[in-house]
Amino acid sequence: MVDDEPTVRMLVVEVAEEIGYTVLQAFDGPGAARLLQADAGIDLLITDVGLPGGMNGRQVADAAISLILDLHVLFITGYAENAVIKNGQPRRT
Repeated sequence: MVDDEPTVRMLVVEVAEEIGYTVLQAFDGPGAARLLQADAGIDLLITDVGLPGGMNGRQVADAAISLILDLHVLFITGYAENAVIKNGQPRRT
């Protein structure tokens, strides 16, 4: 779970753990990249689209998929749809 907003991160972690996931957490893209490189047992990446630290959520997902080819990714955001979606796909920034 990658989100710079602590309350959002805590809520998503709580729900994911309630349904049986073991959850690793990161505040920003570089932190998420370190976790992804260290743990090969990751099945699902939940990431905010807008992240601090020089990597947005899409960049985190791209890096993660290069390490874990069958990784599932769920993007979350508080931004308006037009700010993050282009032609039905998450916008690359």
